[in-house]
Amino acid sequence: MAEALAIWLNQLHVATVERDRKGRLRLYYTDSAHETFEGGTPVLSLNLPLTNERHPNARTRAFLDGLLPEGEPRRAIAEDLDVPASDVFGLLAELGRDCAGALVIQPAGDPPPSMPSTTAAEPLGDDELAELVANLRSAPLGVGRKVRLSLAGVQEKLLLTRMPDGRWGRPIDGTPSTHILKPEIERFVNTVENEAFCMRIAHHLGLDVAHVETTTIDERPVLVVQRYDRGVASDGSVSRVHQEDFCQALGVDPDRKYQEDAGPSLAAIARVLQDVARNEDTQSFLRALTLNIAIGNCDAHAKNFSLLHTDSGALRLAPLYDLMSTRLYPVDDKLAMYVDTVQKADRVTAERIVNEAAAWGLRRQLAADVVGSVLAQIPEAAASAADETADVPDELLQLVQTRTKRLAADRLIGA
Repeated sequence: MAEALAIWLNQLHVATVERDRKGRLRLYYTDSAHETFEGGTPVLSLNLPLTNERHPNARTRAFLDGLLPEGEPRRAIAEDLDVPASDVFGLLAELGRDCAGALVIQPAGDPPPSMPSTTAAEPLGDDELAELVANLRSAPLGVGRKVRLSLAGVQEKLLLTRMPDGRWGRPIDGTPSTHILKPEIERFVNTVENEAFCMRIAHHLGLDVAHVETTTIDERPVLVVQRYDRGVASDGSVSRVHQEDFCQALGVDPDRKYQEDAGPSLAAIARVLQDVARNEDTQSFLRALTLNIAIGNCDAHAKNFSLLHTDSGALRLAPLYDLMSTRLYPVDDKLAMYVDTVQKADRVTAERIVNEAAAWGLRRQLAADVVGSVLAQIPEAAASAADETADVPDELLQLVQTRTKRLAADRLIGA
């Protein structure tokens, strides 16, 4: 097994990860990175700035672990690869050729990655596509003999490449995936319609959000999410866009993504945005928070928000993703990140949301205006989203309407 991994960013070898005999990881930047970027630049992550020093094990491991799948998908992939599920280095040596963001991670000494293009994908027929979806429990993400890729999360999903002629392709040999296919969760009906509806509400509110569509594969509903970290030209050439989630940016292990597990808070994310992103990003984050409370999304944890690293070097809040009403289902309403110390979604008021934003440093009146504006627009946005989404459950529409009306009745917002 390789004891060093090369990390490539847009065809440039920017960093190397070494593993010592005790399993400790160290990351250092290459001469090429130092020649290309200024010192202190968050080339890979805010938590891994460009420096002459080696980044230590804990910091390196937290970032790299955040690139890997979680839970049962990770265990299934690890078993298939005969690599311990806890072996971050070993898993990335196998899976790192297509990761979230712009990174390609491969054993040191391997040839440089080829120029990314969707034309290198292996075309899939309908039967092959249906088989991949049916086998996601045993082959998560579509990982197989020639498919080596990684994406964080615990939900069953399939990573595919949409080819220039519109066909789906298997992203073999490091071909970049361009779309995420998420079949309906067996334990919860209508998750596809639920997520499509909530994502489209965000779009109609003017929030930056990943594009989604719905389809059916072998009679199973599937949500198709276009990756915002991929730019695809008409000839199939791909530009990878770097990004990191807020656990990575804050140096937090992915198994602590929930605040109750000592994970990041809303305020911690807001502070990062205020320090490094655009002024409007903090307000966008507040809009997203308001929407999540209105739709009843209790699972908006720190890995469900990300930072986009733009070509200019500027950082900004990434498009929203994984928006779903968890309150549609008989699950706990405990929030992944608390709002003004309130831990239960059904107990959050508009005033509490404003209090939370004020604690970030936003003026109270500005925060009230932002929250009030979102709540005022949700009914029309939800109606438009429902028109675009077939088979939205009536109870989901009623849930969003009821929650929004309750929040909008807050005297602070009314004032």
